[in-house]
Amino acid sequence: MTVTIIWLMLIGIGIAIELYSRRTGGRWTSLASIVSSLWTRLPGRLLLVGIWAFVGWHVFARYTLPG
Repeated sequence: MTVTIIWLMLIGIGIAIELYSRRTGGRWTSLASIVSSLWTRLPGRLLLVGIWAFVGWHVFARYTLPG
């Protein structure tokens, strides 16, 4: 149950940052622009794939919703 709350909080924080950055009109960098700038170079791609694998492993492979 605690892990579910933590994951939901992380998702909520990410959505809040994205919405805030779009409302302020360029004062804050949006997560979409950060990811697109990381995607342009090989080290950034490796970092994004590593993050994707880490999240995928922890959410889908190791963690199951209590039923």
